[in-house]
Amino acid sequence: MWPLKTTLYFVLFWGACLMALVNPIWGVLNYMMTYQVHPKWTWWGAPLAALGMRFSLLAATFTIVGLLTGRKHVPQVRPFVSLWEVGVLILVASGALNLVIGHGYNSDSAYAFEKVWKMLLFVLILGRLATTRANLRLVIWTLVAGSLYVGYDAFTSPASAFYLGRLELVGGPDFSTTSGLAAHLAAVLPIIGAAFLTARRWRWRIFAVVAGALSVNTIILCRTRSAFIGLVAGVLTAVLMAPRARRYRIHCLLIGGAVIAFALTDDHFWNRMGTLTDREALAQDTATVGRSEIWLLSLRVLADNPQGVGPGNFPRVIGSYNPRYYKRSSHNTLLVCFTEFGIHGGIVFLLMVAGSLRFLFLSTRLADGTNHPTQTKLLAYGFLVAFVTYFVTGLGTERFYCESYWWILVLPLCLYRVVVREATADVEVPKLAEIPYLGKKDAVFGGLQYEPG
Repeated sequence: MWPLKTTLYFVLFWGACLMALVNPIWGVLNYMMTYQVHPKWTWWGAPLAALGMRFSLLAATFTIVGLLTGRKHVPQVRPFVSLWEVGVLILVASGALNLVIGHGYNSDSAYAFEKVWKMLLFVLILGRLATTRANLRLVIWTLVAGSLYVGYDAFTSPASAFYLGRLELVGGPDFSTTSGLAAHLAAVLPIIGAAFLTARRWRWRIFAVVAGALSVNTIILCRTRSAFIGLVAGVLTAVLMAPRARRYRIHCLLIGGAVIAFALTDDHFWNRMGTLTDREALAQDTATVGRSEIWLLSLRVLADNPQGVGPGNFPRVIGSYNPRYYKRSSHNTLLVCFTEFGIHGGIVFLLMVAGSLRFLFLSTRLADGTNHPTQTKLLAYGFLVAFVTYFVTGLGTERFYCESYWWILVLPLCLYRVVVREATADVEVPKLAEIPYLGKKDAVFGGLQYEPG
């Protein structure tokens, strides 16, 4: 007989799959939760793994079918494809081209490209479905619930889950390593904060507080310097960019959270973080020295291959520059993009990064015309802090092929489409032109063309 957890997950999973046929947003939530929980790597998921079922693939398949069978629940957006989404298509096309003109087709490049197009396909679906306030709220709370589960899993992990005092093998495949896990949870923390600030009932706020506390504890157990730097950048952003309507409350929450986080730390954590300011320690640290050398070699790889070496080929190519680093990652998201997708792919990616920031700016500017102005500003604020945290963290660890990294990048587009939908819901539109107070280019870039009557 299956354990209770196994049975519960199996029933909830298939229930969400069936619900996705009516409303595909449930397929999105199902996929996101499966991605975070990843039952295949849990003790209670062993009976499910024996069935040979690919749960993430099934969740994605039911979502795509639901887009056809549940069309009345698919929000309408204009234009059909925004420039940000065009960037996604260009990256996929660049990856496909580099399979041919790059450094050879092999199992690593095939796996990387398969992951890219599947990952970005889901991003396009998420950018379509999470464009109503109700759907976006469901996505946010799914991230909170996933962090709660991952945090609890880390809290109850045995000693065998630690390697050299750092937590490993918790969560989905994209963040099963200590750096990936810390990066993911550090980025979701601001979203948990936004969920707390916008929750309507105290039971949901308590839920968010528990998820946040467990996430902070897990980040500390990972003892990852790149995530720590990302969090510092995120906290500074949170202090400086706090919305005026909730500024003092937010600052008090940040101070309280910092005090609790400090109380959870230990000497091992601070000894590792202390190496960031110790030049002698950094000079002797093999991980730091290795990354610095790999970054310099990455620039040589890019200079020799401006068109890109192809998805997944960098760890193999860098071995020809220095055999010591064969099969080593660049540990830098930007460098991965530039070296594997070429200079043109890197530029497109940076434009998409700028576009995500632009969506947040436009959402805040139009917030007063929405149904919930304060909530909109708080969500834009939370997404901004999450974006900064993940982007800065990604400069010290490779996150380009991590799905949750792209979720954080597309959430600003989702919010902007929510804002535009509500801000123009009661306005007659005699013809398409531009959003009030904004330029025509902003309107087209953001996904709407509108001229006030």
